[in-house]
Amino acid sequence: MIFMFIRKLVKKYKSKLLNQFMFIYSILIIIPLTILFTYTYTKMSSMIEDNIITSTQQAFDQSYSYITYKLYRIFNTSNSMVIENNLTSILRKDPKNYPLNEQIGDLYSLRNILSSYENNVDIFKIHLYVNKDFIYSNEGETIYSMAQLAGSKWLSKVNGENSRYFWCPASYLGNDSDELLCLGKTIVNPDNFSENIGYLIINFKKSDLEGIISKINSIDGSLSCIVNDKGDLIASSNATTYKKYKDVVNKIKPNGDTTLSKINIHNNSLFVQSANINKTDWRIINIVPYSEVSSKINTQRIVLIIIVIIFGGASLAVGFYFFNSINKRLSKVIKGMRELHTDTLDNFIENDSDDELGELINNYNYMLAKMSILVEEQYKSGKAIKNAELKALQSQINPHFLYNTLDMINWMSYKNMNSEISLAVKSLAKFYKLSLNKGKDISSIEDEIAHVSAYVQIQNMRYSNRISLEIDVNFDTKNYNIPKITLQPIVENSINHGIFAKGEVNGKILITGSIINNDIYLKVIDDGIGIKESELPYILSPSEESNSKEFKSKGSGYGIKNINERLKLYYGENYGLSYSSIYGQGTTVTIKLPIIQEEL
Repeated sequence: MIFMFIRKLVKKYKSKLLNQFMFIYSILIIIPLTILFTYTYTKMSSMIEDNIITSTQQAFDQSYSYITYKLYRIFNTSNSMVIENNLTSILRKDPKNYPLNEQIGDLYSLRNILSSYENNVDIFKIHLYVNKDFIYSNEGETIYSMAQLAGSKWLSKVNGENSRYFWCPASYLGNDSDELLCLGKTIVNPDNFSENIGYLIINFKKSDLEGIISKINSIDGSLSCIVNDKGDLIASSNATTYKKYKDVVNKIKPNGDTTLSKINIHNNSLFVQSANINKTDWRIINIVPYSEVSSKINTQRIVLIIIVIIFGGASLAVGFYFFNSINKRLSKVIKGMRELHTDTLDNFIENDSDDELGELINNYNYMLAKMSILVEEQYKSGKAIKNAELKALQSQINPHFLYNTLDMINWMSYKNMNSEISLAVKSLAKFYKLSLNKGKDISSIEDEIAHVSAYVQIQNMRYSNRISLEIDVNFDTKNYNIPKITLQPIVENSINHGIFAKGEVNGKILITGSIINNDIYLKVIDDGIGIKESELPYILSPSEESNSKEFKSKGSGYGIKNINERLKLYYGENYGLSYSSIYGQGTTVTIKLPIIQEEL
């Protein structure tokens, strides 16, 4: 009915066809789009704000629970240690009746006790402060004299509040490290609870807490931090942002409700939440500036405006092309047919008609799409076959290495080398965890370096530390992507056919990384036997001639060639491997990659 009314209104004024089109367009396109934009923007603004609040609240609750759990584990460990019978029986001994040989034996016992608790993944280092009259009180690595705590802020706090423990930064103990946090606990004499016979300090990394609270911040400019009841900063997600909101942090007091609430401080609208951490005088605070939330809403408004403009413009363009002559539409078909002779398969023709010419255009587009699909399928088929061959090669590398490593661990077990077995198993687990990479083909350069480091560590355990690995890769470079298991076969080649080929001597491998002209260059440099100049041209050559060369029989051919081909498949012919070598001095393998940083 509305459409009939519009048609009658247009005919009444007998305006030009273009004016009729613009009139109908304004009514049927512009007005509905404007109404839709207004409604969508209002709903979307509310949804974005609600989503940010909900996600931030959930992230805060999860981080708070995880931090509480980690600190509880550390606190529980400290409780176990201060009541350790072997520990307290040693610390309450009388220094005047304490033979030297007995003190030396107790020193080893104390070290064993401390090291056994340091296996906790949350603990970085444990220090024990003992009676200054004990000879081993000056051991200086894990055991110190209680006199060293005299005058420290931590001891003053414990004595002032008559407390048995206190959480604090390392600076409270006179430690100049800004990277450690501590739980200090008094060790009392079981026979006299008023006598302190030692102090236990458990150190853990501040970065562990910062890594957790940083996950709360989903909005730029947000701040998550932990402070104590004196307002001292314990950890923060961003030091610069903390300085900006330091005064705000000191004004936020926990009220028992961790819900994200909106407040106004210094004419700034902020979302804030806070919570006390159990068994500490610490509290976790989260601040989200409302201006950043508004910015996200404004961004969506701009996107909606662009969409309206695009769809409105597209509607106008479609209407304009509708009035072109049939001859012009036919000319497009003829032109497209001619371009097929030049192998151009992307010249699709727009069609909005069901007439005979429209059917011709549809059939032409269908034919072109079919041809494009067939060409793409042929390309993907070839690429899939190549990738399958490359993955099959990778699967052949790891089993041989696994068998050798398991054989080494078996040999260690006969020798009762428990600590070495533990290190080997951890390195092997890390190696295969990074190899699997959750089934992804792409890894970060940082993970590739960790993968190589685990591999070299295991090889050093097998070959008596004959390989020295040095990493000199720029911090920024480590965040970019690389196909997984790229570095390890090259390093393996450097060890087996470079360093070990020189005989029973030690060798060095240096891995460097830098960005030059918007490309990444990784280099693997060894001081092994090197490669003869006559063999260098054939290392990466796919020809049959290269397959007959001596170096292929030594195992340096197939793996390197496939790595090179895989890099070229991923990134193009301008990327891949290159070799340089001086026989008798060493070899340098250069890996050229594009700068790509995607979410893994």
